[in-house]
Amino acid sequence: MHKLFLTVLAALALLGAGVMLGQKTVTGQKTLIHTISFKQVEGTTPQQMREMFDATLKMAAEVPGMRRVWVGKVTNRGEDYTHGIVMEFENAEALKNYAPHAAHKKWEEIYFKVRQPGSNTIDVQGE
Repeated sequence: MHKLFLTVLAALALLGAGVMLGQKTVTGQKTLIHTISFKQVEGTTPQQMREMFDATLKMAAEVPGMRRVWVGKVTNRGEDYTHGIVMEFENAEALKNYAPHAAHKKWEEIYFKVRQPGSNTIDVQGE
């Protein structure tokens, strides 16, 4: 009986450890997310969009404080916004320094050729 009790206890301990390890843990980020959604200029070619997306990735590598960037099609805003860019910055100061940066100015020259005026920008500061 004692052996059976120890076996059951060990099985329960293993089960509990498995449950604890298998639990999904999510933590909030304190970084700043800068999102841009826009509609591409009519007649823009896939190659021009690719060049803009490549320029976005290049800019991200050059701007201090920019951690990550996502580029792609907007999937849930109908025809008003066709494409989007999401940038993650270390903090609000990094976003502030991004706008006047030379790499950003160079990127804008390419970006403004493929987007219609009236983009939508949202910044979210993690807490």
